Amino acid sequence: MKSYLSLIPAYARIHKKQNRMTLLCIVLAVFLVTSIFGMADMEIRSQKLQAIKRYGSWHISIHNLSETDAAILAQRPDVTASSWYNVLNYRLKEDYSIGGKQASVCGIEPSMLSIMKYELTEGTFPKTDSEVILTNSSKEVLGIQIGDTVTLLTPEGPSRELTVSGFGMDNEIAMKTDAVIAFLPLTGFQSLYRQVHQTAEDADMVYYVQFSEHCNIRRAIRDVREQFGLTEEQIGQNTALLGLLGFSDDSFITGLYLTAGILFLLVLTAGVLMVASSMNSNIAQRTEFFGLLRCLGASPKQIRRFVCLEALNWCKTAIPIGILLAVAAVWGLCGALRYLSSMYFAEMPIFGISMPGILAGIIVGLITVLLAARSPAKKASRVSPVTAVNGNTDMVQGIQKAANINVCRIETALGIQHALHRKKNFLLMTCSFALSIILFLSFYASTAFMHHAITPLRPYTPDLSIVSPDSSCSLDSGLAAKLAGCPGVKRVYGRAFAYDVPARIREQEQTIMLFSYDLQQFNWAEEADYLLEGDLSKMIEEGNYVLAVHDAGGQSLKTGEVIHTDLGDLTVAGILSHCPIDGVQGTERLICSEDTFRRLTGESGYTILDMQLTRHASDEDVNRIRSLAGDKILFSDQRLSNQDNRGAFWAFSLFLYGFLMVIVLITCFHIVNSISMSASARMRQYGSMRAIGMSCGQFTRMLAAETGAYAFSGCAIGCIFGLPLHYLLYQYLVTARWGTPYEIPFGALGLIVLVVLAASAAAVLRPGRQIRRMDITEVIHSQ
Repeated sequence: MKSYLSLIPAYARIHKKQNRMTLLCIVLAVFLVTSIFGMADMEIRSQKLQAIKRYGSWHISIHNLSETDAAILAQRPDVTASSWYNVLNYRLKEDYSIGGKQASVCGIEPSMLSIMKYELTEGTFPKTDSEVILTNSSKEVLGIQIGDTVTLLTPEGPSRELTVSGFGMDNEIAMKTDAVIAFLPLTGFQSLYRQVHQTAEDADMVYYVQFSEHCNIRRAIRDVREQFGLTEEQIGQNTALLGLLGFSDDSFITGLYLTAGILFLLVLTAGVLMVASSMNSNIAQRTEFFGLLRCLGASPKQIRRFVCLEALNWCKTAIPIGILLAVAAVWGLCGALRYLSSMYFAEMPIFGISMPGILAGIIVGLITVLLAARSPAKKASRVSPVTAVNGNTDMVQGIQKAANINVCRIETALGIQHALHRKKNFLLMTCSFALSIILFLSFYASTAFMHHAITPLRPYTPDLSIVSPDSSCSLDSGLAAKLAGCPGVKRVYGRAFAYDVPARIREQEQTIMLFSYDLQQFNWAEEADYLLEGDLSKMIEEGNYVLAVHDAGGQSLKTGEVIHTDLGDLTVAGILSHCPIDGVQGTERLICSEDTFRRLTGESGYTILDMQLTRHASDEDVNRIRSLAGDKILFSDQRLSNQDNRGAFWAFSLFLYGFLMVIVLITCFHIVNSISMSASARMRQYGSMRAIGMSCGQFTRMLAAETGAYAFSGCAIGCIFGLPLHYLLYQYLVTARWGTPYEIPFGALGLIVLVVLAASAAAVLRPGRQIRRMDITEVIHSQ
């Protein structure tokens, strides 16, 4: 042995069991940081690719830019691509049509296809002004092929014959509205615009710019604004992409990064406290060992170096294990996200390696261990050589005040005194308990953000809808039965509507919108707990019973009220919180059964037929349904948006609640481990108490009182600091974006406090069993 430091690996080999808990704490700290950073990195990569796929790879759009300035801008070395763009009938409110279908007409340059990541499934970009690219769905709907001619009708009258040069990907808007999107070359679009609006100067062309990702995009945007004298209103930003790249000026995105920084500091602090608590207990168990080193001539400085290097020696094993476990967890979570939403997370790499996550785990692991080792190293260096003979220093620490046995039993008083006597240890244990609550509440704020940012699908949300073109009850009721028999259809449910029905409500003249529900829709309202008050069973009884929809902004109807209409008197049987139809100002939405609707209106058809498809329904199945429905209807395909919403909600739920579960499990482990190691450090002292007559039951109650002191003080501090931090994060994530007022999360708070108290109660069991199984002399001589 050349130095005292040579004892470190030898001692670690011999006392593997004693160091196991400390190693596990380091592993968990590294795992937590690496998995969070790794998953965040994978999520950012996925969302960046998804944002490019959904919104394009452009960074800014400029309105009212001259062609001269555009040519100069395109020559900048930090600009990788640029293109002019414009659109007619973007919101589909004007009478542009192709083949009887509503149409939106876009003018683009070839470079716009790469900027928007718009792939041609067939054909080429138009070579002449009379050629056009159409969305892929129009190929089946209109029955056309490349080279066929289509006629574009405009609201002003003049039409234009266009030759199809290619087909491109469908998008969410086109499928949902059953519309056709036509892409013309820029010169062809300008010619059409002159034909419709007389002058191309009114076209308000927009210039899209894509910068190099290797430049400072925020600075490049500022330079462009100053170079060409642009105003803030002239420049639009691709906020989704810039936010993921870290270059967004949006206050909401800045708030997200601030939230991530706060959560990182909390995770780092939790790791430091967890490892420090474990190392403190480890050092306390080895007081005699350090006393023997002092007897052999080791100086306090050498003891401090010994403890710090011993901690780094643990890192050689713990950090790689923590990183490997985190990588495996990230792979598993990425795979689960891809499975839950192959569309929303299609770009997420399953077996990707996150270097930022691994580096964060290594750095945070080392920083955590070095910070955690400072206090135990100082404590070990203060051990005197006499301790090698006398044993644990806890045996000889002075007690200035006796335990108060007038208020509680002696074992309870001793337990509380043990907790409060060592103030630094009490503060460390209390803070570690409190930080578990603070960390849980901080991460829990993200779930409120998820519920606001991603709306889960309602049970009545359809995949396909067939709508009467004039909003009348013109859809044959027999069509529903035919559609139900089509391959790929899971269920069909319809609604008949009576709009703008005159009514008298509370002696005031109003209008109502009356529509019907079938039995399935009533069942959904009951199963989803949408009924705020009333009785759904009345809806199938004889009588003009209706359900009203709660109006958050006005005076809602009450159960039992009677509404007088030209169709008859309607009695409100209940109030629903949600329904498929959006409200109109000044119009009450009333729902009745199909039989009641037919009796009141005399109509036997439907206005809307909604369909939900099976999981394996194909595009061919949808085309058959479209053909069966005929041409004189409005057809809406919502599959893309539904898959997007469904996958995003469940995936983010798995992501966020998974991390909350990890925090809960680590909280339980940390509490059990801390109490166990604290009891192990006092084992000789407990043996002496057993020798003078303390029973096993009294010992268990004493340890429970000590643990309770840590737990209750930790819960109090955790609530005091955790709730304001939860409020701050809620303001950044939710209130600043949606204006939703803050509410105290009593459910989450009660859950984590219950977990802390339950884990504290469970932590007492292991030391109690250990003491009962050991002989008193064995306890006294244990080291």
